[in-house]
Amino acid sequence: MTQAATGAGTDMVAGYRPPVAGYDEMVDRTGALRPHWGHVGHVLEGLGAEELARRRAEAARLLDDDGVTYNIYGAARPTSRWSLDPVPVLLTSAEWAGIESAVVQRAELLNLILADLYGPRDLLRRRLLPPEVVLAHGGFLRPCDQIRIPGSQQLFTVATDVARDSDGQFWVLADRAQAPSGAGYALQNRSVVSRVFPSLHRDAQVHRLAPFFRALRAGLEAVAPPSTREPRIVILTPGPMAETAFEHALLASRLGYSLVEGSDLTFRDGRIWVRSLARKEQVDVILRRVDSGFCDPLELRPDSQLGVPGLVEACRRGTVTVVNTLGSSVLENPGLLPFLPRLAQTLLGAELEMPSIPTWWCGDPAGLDHVLTNLEHLVLKPLTREAGAAAVFGWTLARHELDEVAERIAERPSAWVGQAQLALASVPTLTDAGLEARRSVLRTFCVARDDSYLAMTGGLTRVAASRQAVISSQTGALSKDTWVLASEPEKMTGLWLDSGRIVAAVEPGGSMSSRAAENLFWLGRYAERAEDTVRLMRVVHDRRNDFAHDTNAAGTACLQALLVALTEVTVTYPGFSPGGPGLDDPGPELESLALDDNRAGTLAYSVRRLLDAAYTVRDQLSLDTWLVISGLHRELLDQPTLGRATLGQVLNSLLALAGLGAESMVRDPGWRFMDAGRRIERGVQLAALLRSTMTAEHDAGTESLLLESVLTAAESIITYRRRYRSHAHLETMLDLLLLDPDNPRSLSHQLDLLLEDVRALPVAAGAPRVSDAEKHALETSTILRLADTAALARSQPGGASGAGGGRSRPELARFLGRVIDGLHATADAISEANFTEQLPQRSVLTPADPGAARVSRMFL
Repeated sequence: MTQAATGAGTDMVAGYRPPVAGYDEMVDRTGALRPHWGHVGHVLEGLGAEELARRRAEAARLLDDDGVTYNIYGAARPTSRWSLDPVPVLLTSAEWAGIESAVVQRAELLNLILADLYGPRDLLRRRLLPPEVVLAHGGFLRPCDQIRIPGSQQLFTVATDVARDSDGQFWVLADRAQAPSGAGYALQNRSVVSRVFPSLHRDAQVHRLAPFFRALRAGLEAVAPPSTREPRIVILTPGPMAETAFEHALLASRLGYSLVEGSDLTFRDGRIWVRSLARKEQVDVILRRVDSGFCDPLELRPDSQLGVPGLVEACRRGTVTVVNTLGSSVLENPGLLPFLPRLAQTLLGAELEMPSIPTWWCGDPAGLDHVLTNLEHLVLKPLTREAGAAAVFGWTLARHELDEVAERIAERPSAWVGQAQLALASVPTLTDAGLEARRSVLRTFCVARDDSYLAMTGGLTRVAASRQAVISSQTGALSKDTWVLASEPEKMTGLWLDSGRIVAAVEPGGSMSSRAAENLFWLGRYAERAEDTVRLMRVVHDRRNDFAHDTNAAGTACLQALLVALTEVTVTYPGFSPGGPGLDDPGPELESLALDDNRAGTLAYSVRRLLDAAYTVRDQLSLDTWLVISGLHRELLDQPTLGRATLGQVLNSLLALAGLGAESMVRDPGWRFMDAGRRIERGVQLAALLRSTMTAEHDAGTESLLLESVLTAAESIITYRRRYRSHAHLETMLDLLLLDPDNPRSLSHQLDLLLEDVRALPVAAGAPRVSDAEKHALETSTILRLADTAALARSQPGGASGAGGGRSRPELARFLGRVIDGLHATADAISEANFTEQLPQRSVLTPADPGAARVSRMFL
């Protein structure tokens, strides 16, 4: 290591300045490294500012490659990338032992409270809890009264936010029992940091996270209805636009469970079923990531479109277990905090090992008086976290604003609490300016195990985005990996359960909902549509460069024909209309066709819809696939201008995506749907291109250039040159692009593979021997097999004016129209037989007549 690097590193740590009066995790008040930070501190010193900045950028790149997102409320699409500071937070084993014991004790206490509130409610009868605190809380769901899950733990999992104060004492800030999030992000952070600092992570002897996830898996099996031998477990998500949708997909893929939305489930015969392909399958356990109130529009929120009508009734009957239990968010009520010390003595016979942040309930006269007297020093919170009911920080308000808050509290004092302002401890955080001290909060996680709870060894640390910012992921808080240092190396373990028995495999397609199948189908279609659009646009760009300043009439006519074809194939009218002004200055329209993701038919639109479909089924896709998909977003959707290099980068990513699908996916029904979508789209795009460019005869020079351009766009130019030497004729081109089964770009090849896919799709009991989709594919294939390319290539008078003296090829136009219609009919038949229609869906497809838009059921 050079002296310069060492000097730079020394500046990094020696220049670190935490608040003088506060507690800092890395250094004590004299500025000396705490003993357990010694190794990490010296490593940071040795790396230096430049290398740490590089590794920080590497962490951001890895998160981007893995498609890690955290969605902002109200965003139409995933707009926020998960932010990670690669410098970890360190805790000694002794420190962690105290935290672990306290959060496990707290989980046990909250479990007893939850069981009582939805059971005998002795706590209310004995006035250990004021009824106003519980019954008026939005998380207390009366329809869920007396619902129990198997076992003694009614609270399956809970997250507890803890933080140190300026003296180093830990306090509990809040409990999260609705659908605790963050465990998956903690796992992802560990994966990234261990790659950014591989030697440091290995040498630090960090406790692993795998035991928590094994306990989560075992716990889900343990809470299944007693009669279930091999429980079917699903994860219920609000959908790909949910705040923590990435985590839902990560847990589903890591644990091997199906990721479902409410529309995938149905209530029949007192049970919950998932709409799997060609049949319904019973669900035994639901790990929900949908808030309780939205889980059943029949008995809870009638305006919810996220839940399952009848879910509450199925829980009452005990035919399905939902965890966390419906109504568990009552435990997130900050009004409970002042009463927990007495409840711990009553229910556990012990004092709380970690105190809650000082909290005063305004429904108590003494608490109300304290809060109103100290408004400017307190955090003021409504009991229920709802839209428009955010916490108020008294010290940030002007006098008249404090008076307004006091009036609101006085109107309904039982609905408010006041909490002390805690001077949070700081952690070293890597920023553009180097290491800075930022306030932090640690989220811990517990999951039910046997008759107690298991805590994740570590957790998710969140850090303020700036020195004065509130610590909230919604406002840009950073995250950190939390390392609990082991006294000796830990054994490497995975997430699998070691049961000693072989579990029967799930049937292919049995774990896939019809919604997931539909999204894979459209993933294939949009991927192929984007690829074909890129190829055609590259040809247009090349011809434009060749003939932009050329007086060659054939070259100009070829370019204009290709521009018109680009509009007709992508159905982006008016676009390049024959004789229109856009033909003379195509630049703006080409830019729009590439980059406008709000315009149906453009390249960006297809890529955006591809990404939307991929986000919906990301639990079905590999990490390598996300590496490609993240690249697509960067290469096109983040680009301000268009260039041929951009098109080349997008094409490379689309080819990589096609290669992963061909070489890395099991040939299960999901792959069959995706491949069928790709084959249909490739056939439609090729037929549409031929119809636009070849059904009108051009002069010999223009025709020759168009033949070469079409062959290039169809990725068949090299094969054609080798096969037919220097002679270009429409008839031989049609032989190659329509009838050659060995050409992977030909229509014949697409229909052969499409038939294989359609025949391999799941079939419902009692369905006809030959499905409608297979019939349409067979009919289209027969039309193709009987084609006479010599007859198709012949022209006759009566074509459009200005094209080769008005000659056209009507036989070719009719033939291509029948092929396109047959492919669309096959796609519609696949949709009708396999996909559950939820809402009207539409998209613009290639029209039967120029200028017309065909409307069909299509994923948008």
